[in-house]
Amino acid sequence: MFIHCKNYFTFLICVMGLLLINTSHAEPYLAIKNNTQCSTCHVNPAGGGARTTYGAYYGTHVLPRTAGSLDLFDAGKFGETLRIGADLRTNYYQSDRDEGEDTRGFETQSGQLYVVLQPKDSRFSLYIDEQIAPGGALNRETFILTKLNGNHFLKAGRIMLPYGIRLEDDSAFIRQASGFNFDTGDNGVELGLQYTKTLFNFALSNGSSGLNNDDKNLQFLSRAEYLGNNWRIGATALYNDAEAGARIQANLFGGFVWQGFVFLAEADLIEDESIENIPDEYQQQRVGLLEVNREISKGYNVKLTTEYLDPDANIDENQRVRHSLLLEYTPFANLQIRGGLRKGDDIPQRDAGNYLDFFAQLHFYY
Repeated sequence: MFIHCKNYFTFLICVMGLLLINTSHAEPYLAIKNNTQCSTCHVNPAGGGARTTYGAYYGTHVLPRTAGSLDLFDAGKFGETLRIGADLRTNYYQSDRDEGEDTRGFETQSGQLYVVLQPKDSRFSLYIDEQIAPGGALNRETFILTKLNGNHFLKAGRIMLPYGIRLEDDSAFIRQASGFNFDTGDNGVELGLQYTKTLFNFALSNGSSGLNNDDKNLQFLSRAEYLGNNWRIGATALYNDAEAGARIQANLFGGFVWQGFVFLAEADLIEDESIENIPDEYQQQRVGLLEVNREISKGYNVKLTTEYLDPDANIDENQRVRHSLLLEYTPFANLQIRGGLRKGDDIPQRDAGNYLDFFAQLHFYY
């Protein structure tokens, strides 16, 4: 499939055309839609990665237009102690840019293998999330997970810290600016206090994105989330006391369901002393995301997002915005087809930030 768009009017035409053709997971909107916590579908209580039995069932029997076989459903379990899973996303992409050459081609966006080892009669399990593509192997998460009383838990090892909304799209402004995405795990410990309607996370880590700590200071994070009736709200606060300069981050996030539409949003404030390299002088960034999802038919979901980034609040008229429209089609169990358009708008002095991208993706999940 090929779409070539050169201006905003043509962009709208392409959007309409995309909606008319028949063209996860770690998708937070599904948790909001079903009014559940991430741990309902994922072994990792923070979400993403290996799926629980229910998460595997949802992906093979609830999400697709044609459900899989109940008789052959195994949920990725090998015996009583081992569970495996996988995700592979391969794309065709086209990028039209105001600066530089236009590009198009095929790529493997990401490929992951998940392994969960749960010894019999043990409250401890080993969790491994290994990226095998593109390029060389990259360990995203490896930790020991300990179940405490009730649904409380403790993790130790290389973990992705529970910061804000755990989007699958690592290129989102809220994930890039904050520094928290699937490729930036850190070594540390995390305590989770999970109740019926609330979840509290407390983490202590190196603050060095998985590298060994090069100073005596550590990073502190706390997160809280409350689930209402088809709505939720939460907040995260982080302090990284690095010798190069302290970094302070905070966000508000939440979501709700209305008339079949699923909304989610996050707003971040980031203050980084290390960039200015002047004591008590911080570079301040403001970041935001709004996402709307709508299931138009079983197996079909339309996703619209708008993003905002002010990379330096001390500079006027320095903002960037990005808008995306995606159609997600899940025809069968373990396969999702996605197609989308993304338009970036930057200031005239940064033409590289003005672009129109198109992609079509095959997503295998297990």
